[in-house]
Amino acid sequence: MKRSAASPCPAAAGPSVSPTPGTRQGPGPQRTPRPEQGQAPEHAPRRDAAHPPGTPLWLCLGLPRLPLEVRSGGGETGDARVIVDRSGRVVQASAPAAENGVASGVPLNAALALCPGLVVLERDEAAERSTLERLAAWAGAFTSMVSIEAPAALLLEVRGSLRLFGGMEPLRRQVRAALQGTGHAGRDAVAPTPLAALWLARAGETEAVLEPAALAGRIGRLRPVVTGWPDTTLTTLRGLGIERLEDCLRLPRDGFTRRLGRGPLADLDRALGRLADPRSAFRAPPRYRGSREMAMETSHTTHLARALQGLFAELEGFLRARQRAIRRLDIELMHLRHPATRLTLELAAPELEAAHFDALFAARLERLALPAPVISVALEAEPGESLVPANAGLFGSGPDTTAGIRLVERLRARLGREAVNGLCPLDEHRPERAWRVAEPGAQAYQSVPVPAAGSRPAWLLESPRRLPSPDGRPRCDGMLRIESGPERVESGWWDGREVARDYWIARTPAGARLWIFRELPGSFSPGPAASPSAGPTWYLHGIFG
Repeated sequence: MKRSAASPCPAAAGPSVSPTPGTRQGPGPQRTPRPEQGQAPEHAPRRDAAHPPGTPLWLCLGLPRLPLEVRSGGGETGDARVIVDRSGRVVQASAPAAENGVASGVPLNAALALCPGLVVLERDEAAERSTLERLAAWAGAFTSMVSIEAPAALLLEVRGSLRLFGGMEPLRRQVRAALQGTGHAGRDAVAPTPLAALWLARAGETEAVLEPAALAGRIGRLRPVVTGWPDTTLTTLRGLGIERLEDCLRLPRDGFTRRLGRGPLADLDRALGRLADPRSAFRAPPRYRGSREMAMETSHTTHLARALQGLFAELEGFLRARQRAIRRLDIELMHLRHPATRLTLELAAPELEAAHFDALFAARLERLALPAPVISVALEAEPGESLVPANAGLFGSGPDTTAGIRLVERLRARLGREAVNGLCPLDEHRPERAWRVAEPGAQAYQSVPVPAAGSRPAWLLESPRRLPSPDGRPRCDGMLRIESGPERVESGWWDGREVARDYWIARTPAGARLWIFRELPGSFSPGPAASPSAGPTWYLHGIFG
């Protein structure tokens, strides 16, 4: 396969011995060397010496605690617990268990002898794989090229993301902060080749390697265990007295291959960029679905909220990678011996921020009665609308109303959807028919002619209430004083609900402002019929705030 001139891989190494750091194979140093295929001339002009154009940079995100995290609700629980494989050996131990001498590879019987109160959990490799795939979709918020490195690492090609995030270190800080939000512990390392980044992350090396020429020196300091080679290979290397990879680089290539096979030598060449190391890009599913097992059965709202926080953070990265938002969240709380409790959080406006999802779920939990303790939680959402520009209002123009919409969503989560609605004005003169219930933020809002502000109250009674009116003067907590009016409303003859009224604004002795009316002669009265000898009948229809 031909390599393009932008490939990071230098020319193939010599046939016998790997070059030491700082040396260059090829023609003698007395003349300008001719660049070989895949190499750039040494003295070619570069726009950025630290980051040559076209040279990939891989950020490896290692997840060393993944087996324990998927069985512990996303983090440490504070108790002594271990994850064991099918053979009965410890795969991973929590911090309290490690303090008692329990380590990876220890037989379960020995671990129980060291820590009698140990909680033993079987490894769930399917859950680990599912979590790794969800995190790969989450990592799409930082780069379009994400590759899964089983069993517990992600490889992100971040060269094209540096300008967007302000450079390598700002990018790494944002990745770390976002990963912490998902509830997972990680180690990150940067190198020009994916395998070198993986080995550096396993070793806990945090200093970024930005140039291919520096790879041999940095990788040479690592111990062979970081390569993941088989135990037989590592045992052979120890028998040869090899403690670091730089010792492997000094060995003759032919002899190294005869003793250990071609696999380890090919790995070294790929890590140093001498061989191509193509990676498959992860393709995220069209719909997000994540689940998390609780560390133990619980009805405590704090534990439930913390478990969902990690899933909300994953969902935010999933949505940002697609530049999409959602209007609906479906949540399931699973119980051991009861049907699952299902919750739906409906949003008044498209949203993608995990912090907002956290607030809505916390408000919903306040009025939730669980039938039994929860053993696991699940979250499902489907990307919907494209993101609205940050400087645009909710309705496409005017001031931004995001704060008001979020208030509506919090109130609905706390009080119920049916308790909070919007009002849509209609082109109608009859007050009781001049509005209808509408979804907040819906397109049903329209510009219609409405009376001037203050001429009609915002609070209308469900039906007009008849007021006592001795001598034709209305009373409500005392004699009313008329302030303004009348406003005549004559409408509805075409639908059989005709009204003919004169409305006034009146004030009670205590200072409350009321909206009252009286029927015009010959019109239909909304209340009991008045005595023929009585004066005009007054009704209370609204109250001003």
